[in-house]
Amino acid sequence: MKKEMMRIMTIATGLFAEQGVRAINIDHISNSCQIKKREFYIHFESKEALISRIIAEWIGKSGRHLRMIPSLSFNAITELQSYFSFIEETLALVSPILITELETYYTTQWLRLSYFRDTELLPFIIQNVERGLSEGIYKADIDKLLLTRLYYHQVQAVYQDKFLLKEMHRVFISGVVNTKGLHFI
Repeated sequence: MKKEMMRIMTIATGLFAEQGVRAINIDHISNSCQIKKREFYIHFESKEALISRIIAEWIGKSGRHLRMIPSLSFNAITELQSYFSFIEETLALVSPILITELETYYTTQWLRLSYFRDTELLPFIIQNVERGLSEGIYKADIDKLLLTRLYYHQVQAVYQDKFLLKEMHRVFISGVVNTKGLHFI
């Protein structure tokens, strides 16, 4: 049953990203999944419940990834590069309309994402800067709180342009490393 639920969530996420959440109804999802509508309701009581589960899965997966990255990374730079790759892959599945509709019409889910951003994503960047400073590979005069806020707002501005996001990440890393850290890039 879990496998079928994940399949429905994956297909629905693709539909939401392509056409927006409001444009997709349970009939669209059921047809795309090649299941009967009643089978959808075995797994989810409503479209809102499906959206809630999709957000919960994304937050859970992202949180696990963020907690795992530091222990698998050679240093703060490789940690940041791994994080950036993860963000780029994650945001590749998101469209501007999806973000706008979550924020406008599914505020509870938007607030969950915002809470995750504030309690896990932003602290991850701060901890990474602290790690880079303690390893002596980041510039000593970095204002970690300002840098974190700047990073978040830049991502908000460019997430729909995958090339620009990747370039922003490259520039971000280049801006935080010192001469000792340059050879890790």
